[in-house]
Amino acid sequence: MADEFTIENLDRPLPIAGAWRFQIGDNMAWADPGYDDLGWPSVLVPRDLRVQGYEDYTGMAWYRFSLKFDLDNEQLRPDLDHLGITLGKIHSAYELYAGGVLLGGVGKLPPNPEMVYDRYHTFPIPRAALDEEGRVNLAVRVWRHQLRYGKSSAGAFEGPFLVGTVFDLTSAKGFDQLSLLVLSSLYLVFGIYHLYLYRRNPQLRQYLWFGLLTVGFGLYAFLVSQWKHFLEVPFLLLKKIEYGVLYTMPAVGMEMIWSLLGFRPQRWARLYQLSFPVLAAVAVLVPGYSILFLTLTPWQVWALPGMLAVLVQIIWYSQGYPSPARTEARTVLIGTVIFVLTAMNDILVEQGLLEMPRLVPLGFAAVLISMAVSLANRFTLMFSNLEARVNERTQELIEANVRLREAARGDVLTGLLNRRGFSERADEEMVRARRNRCGFVLVMADIDRFKAFNDKFGHACGDFVLEQVAGLLREQLRDVDVIARWGGEEFILLLPETSLQGGAVVAEKLRASVATHRFEYEDRELHLTLTFGVAEFYGEMEFDDCLALADRALYCGKTAGRNVVEVERE
Repeated sequence: MADEFTIENLDRPLPIAGAWRFQIGDNMAWADPGYDDLGWPSVLVPRDLRVQGYEDYTGMAWYRFSLKFDLDNEQLRPDLDHLGITLGKIHSAYELYAGGVLLGGVGKLPPNPEMVYDRYHTFPIPRAALDEEGRVNLAVRVWRHQLRYGKSSAGAFEGPFLVGTVFDLTSAKGFDQLSLLVLSSLYLVFGIYHLYLYRRNPQLRQYLWFGLLTVGFGLYAFLVSQWKHFLEVPFLLLKKIEYGVLYTMPAVGMEMIWSLLGFRPQRWARLYQLSFPVLAAVAVLVPGYSILFLTLTPWQVWALPGMLAVLVQIIWYSQGYPSPARTEARTVLIGTVIFVLTAMNDILVEQGLLEMPRLVPLGFAAVLISMAVSLANRFTLMFSNLEARVNERTQELIEANVRLREAARGDVLTGLLNRRGFSERADEEMVRARRNRCGFVLVMADIDRFKAFNDKFGHACGDFVLEQVAGLLREQLRDVDVIARWGGEEFILLLPETSLQGGAVVAEKLRASVATHRFEYEDRELHLTLTFGVAEFYGEMEFDDCLALADRALYCGKTAGRNVVEVERE
């Protein structure tokens, strides 16, 4: 008789994990509830048979166990009409018998086998399967694929093994897998969003690799969940996609970390990285399951040093490198540590050396959070830098505009204001003069006989003379005085808060200074004179009226013999 589990109530699904009878071989009589299996050895369920002394087992084998329900419990008896059992992952396919009656199975047994080895399944147990004492004998007929290459898990190796009402079991199974569905959906949405950001700005390469890695983990989380069995897709194709995604992710993860840290890998690192997509291509393209089981353990061994190397690199950058690499490394360090630990957990679970849930999909959530923070920090820094550059460029444009305005107001040859610049200053002085009820003086100055001088000595000498005269006039004026080149050989001066008499004194000083100055040009000594016309701005005069007075005084000075100061009174 099989080992027996006593059930006193079914308020909630109860685990039936523990010691089950096990026998290699195939005999349909072993499904009979009355079969004596006391001579069979016991094995632990769920646990990989490879670590229980059956590593080389292939072909057919049977599990047997028994459930005993307390029929005296009035609350229990109604639940027996809705009794069910959930079996976890059993490699490679199986059939379940209750009271000698086939309830169903997962996959297909020989002679036309079909592997479906990672599906949780709930079977209803008919009330007729229970005997008068409330006992039901259960037998699981198991087939394990005989692989040409590689080794797989064996027997009932993982997942929930529960008894309860069908409704409670189905609800528990759905709730148990809901977290993976939520994680998968979040990863996919988050990954697609970052790919969209990269599409909008191809310079954000970190977003490309992070988006690809996150989409990959979203697919992987879905493919290791029970939700994939709702798809009408061949199991082999699902496994090919799962392994292809899994084998490629280390390469994408390394590229993401390297781009984030600004690390330029050497050639050997690139070759190591390239080996993962190559292995993924081999696993996907070579037909059958054997290539998956053959490559899984080598991939785990090959990927582990890479994960540890990246972790060491992140620690190194977080301690020794300047910002921003150090800041980025510190941000992703905790998430990477958690992910590496969960990856090692899953490797040990896959090898049958550890009885724990698979944690990589959850471990990647830590990576997702840390990377999201890191990328957000980088985006904020990039935005701040961009804002600073925009402000810097704006300031440069302002300064350039100021220089352009100054250039538009200045005379290139003499460095004085030009007619436009002088007019702007004159407008300002008129406003100030009217507000303060004061006046100013305009002085027009013209180089005597400049055309003849220019024709005799050349334009280059004429330009020299203009520069020298401009400098001589400017250095003898006050800071508040305004001087400009009015055109040709003419200059104009504005003397704020100066009377007509005071303006005449200033003009005479300037005339004498130029007349006594000796200009030397190419070993020639030049003698120049200026004629000045002085007029006063006052009251409600217009600038053009004052300018006309100064110009008329200048004309009078010219007709009076030049090299004089002429004052014009209205």
